[in-house]
Amino acid sequence: MLFRSRIESEHIVDVVMAGADAATGTFWIAMEMLDGETLAERLLRVGGATPLPDAQSWRLLTQLSRGLARAHAQGVVHRDLKPANVFLANGDPFTVKLLDFGIAHLLDDAVDSTEGLLGTPLWMAPEQARRGEITPAADIWAAGLLAFRIFTGRCYWLSAR
Repeated sequence: MLFRSRIESEHIVDVVMAGADAATGTFWIAMEMLDGETLAERLLRVGGATPLPDAQSWRLLTQLSRGLARAHAQGVVHRDLKPANVFLANGDPFTVKLLDFGIAHLLDDAVDSTEGLLGTPLWMAPEQARRGEITPAADIWAAGLLAFRIFTGRCYWLSAR
C-alpha cells in the first residue's frame, strides 16, 4: 500500500510517499528534508517563560493558519497541533511547516470515530478529550493555545492554576 500527500501547501511538510513493507508490515514515510527547528525547540532556546517577538509571532500564526486552512479545505483535521509539530524551516526569516499528520483523519472518518483518545492532552480541544465529534474547530482551539503560548511565554493550562 502506497500513499502520497494530497494536501499541497508550502506550510505543510511534503510527504513524498508512505506505505507499509509487505514482508514485515512496518510502516514507513518519506518526507521532504527540512533544515531548522520545531517551535518547541525555539521556545526552549529563547527561554521558558519568554514570549516570542511580535513580528515572529504574527508571521508564525499567519503561516500556521494558511497551512491549516489548506488541510481543512481538503477535509483533513490535524488533531495533534502542538509546538513539536510546528516546524520553522530556515529561510528569510523562516517558513512554517506543519508536521505529523499521523493521527489526522479525513473529516468523515473523524466525525464517526470510535477510537481511543488521540492527541496531546495539553493542546487538545474539549470535544477531542471527550471523544466527541472532531471538526476543524479542534485545530483552531489548539492554534489558539499556541498563540497564547507564543505571545505570553506561558502555557494556558499551566498558567490557569
